Amino acid sequence: MSQTPAALRDLTRHLHAQGRLRVWSVIVTILGEIAQPEGGKISMASLLEICAALNIEPQAVRTAMSRLSKDGLVAGKREGRTAHYQFSPQGLAEYCRAATVIYAAPKSLVDWVFAFAAEGADAAELQKTFASNPPLVLGGRCYVWPAGSMSQVLAHSDADFMVFDCQPLALSNWAKASVLPALNAKTCQRIGTCCQDLRDGEMTPDQARVARVLLIHFWRRLVLRYPTVQAPIPDWPLGQVQRDIAGLYPKLLRISGAGNRAKTRFQ
Repeated sequence: MSQTPAALRDLTRHLHAQGRLRVWSVIVTILGEIAQPEGGKISMASLLEICAALNIEPQAVRTAMSRLSKDGLVAGKREGRTAHYQFSPQGLAEYCRAATVIYAAPKSLVDWVFAFAAEGADAAELQKTFASNPPLVLGGRCYVWPAGSMSQVLAHSDADFMVFDCQPLALSNWAKASVLPALNAKTCQRIGTCCQDLRDGEMTPDQARVARVLLIHFWRRLVLRYPTVQAPIPDWPLGQVQRDIAGLYPKLLRISGAGNRAKTRFQ
């Protein structure tokens, strides 16, 4: 049996060191990352095998799957003695929306739009308005978008905020401090180190599948919580994490024998 790469052991330990593990969330990652590009369904046996490699007990998997089914996000079907699971229509719709953010291609941005919200502006409503292109929020009232969003921003400027026609010469420490603590810097660093180690090492197909699940699970939790991947901040970590994963991903797909649908991700 091939020894598990140290990088995967480290990420697995980190997975369990974040407090009580939400097994249902890991299963959602597996359904999206492994099952979806391979026809949409996965057998319980395969699911248990992947989870075992992540040190997740079978009973915890079955309990989480029961919860997902009860919540209407997963549907099961038995074919002979084999039970298969896949996203329900509701679960698939939610997954597809999230996938556009999770698997977006890395890009570099230089120009930005800065806007200042009125006192008492409803931040939640502003976020809903720009749900497809969420802003970076500095200090609670300064909103920042890529320059390509200028027309959309201007369309809402009269009621919600005033827009500046230039960028600040520098971002103060208080501006950076208002957003950087929201990110898990330790996870970002671990992902980068893991990608480098796996890029230079060897893996079996099963290990490559586990690596895909771990990396995408951590990335999914980062990018869906704070979807501003690029930012006008020199030490902003999400852009680098995205580039690290995108650089390794083709190798993981090739080794694990993933379907063609997965090959368009991060492209």
